[in-house]
Amino acid sequence: MGNKLIKIFGQIATVFFGDPAVWNRYLWLKHNLKGDNLRTLDAGCGSGAFALYAAKIGNKVLGISFEERNNVIAGERADILGLKNAKFITGDLNKLGEMRSELGLFDQIICFETIEHIMDDQKLVTNLSFLLNKGGRLILTTPFKRGSFWKNAAVSPIENGDHVRVGYDADDFERLFKNAGLVLEKSDYVSGFVSQKLTFLGQFLSRRMNSNLVWFITFPLRIFQILDPLITRLTGYKALSIGVIGRK
Repeated sequence: MGNKLIKIFGQIATVFFGDPAVWNRYLWLKHNLKGDNLRTLDAGCGSGAFALYAAKIGNKVLGISFEERNNVIAGERADILGLKNAKFITGDLNKLGEMRSELGLFDQIICFETIEHIMDDQKLVTNLSFLLNKGGRLILTTPFKRGSFWKNAAVSPIENGDHVRVGYDADDFERLFKNAGLVLEKSDYVSGFVSQKLTFLGQFLSRRMNSNLVWFITFPLRIFQILDPLITRLTGYKALSIGVIGRK
């Protein structure tokens, strides 16, 4: 079904396969990712939605995920879209230091909703910094630890794919980036009231019915995301994620 939608609607369809917050992250990425012939790494690429966008705007893209199935799906979607400039490999982000010579250097690195799953976050940020050309940028999103969505969040004491910490704020990235030789260039907040309520609704329904059916039920409601910035500002609702950019 997913590949059929991609054939009909193109790359944008890949953004809608995830929860409503994926759309917000996509819009934030569009605002901050540079196009043209730049070399871009998507670290923790999942099934490739953001990597495929980077390839669409002309980047030479490499996506890394530890799940081989994700990389197969992403590769199939790149073929459907005719994006020869996107490649996907299976790899462990904890071992990026061992992969430096194989990977080479990048002008931009995307790392979305990944660092909160990694125990040694400083090691991850430092290794990503080592993979950047001078002047290159790390573009990262992760849960905002003061966000309303995460008030009762449980974290795992071990690295098993779940969140190992609730999240981060700008001060955390000042420290992490400084220790990795990066300058915190920008911090934003991503996904407000409407997106969070729609995401919560999807999670609630998914515990009671088929996830594909939940997607069809909730997808039309995403039109209300256009009101997200206004309602979030009026209510003072805390964001789901923080988005940061570090420059080398």
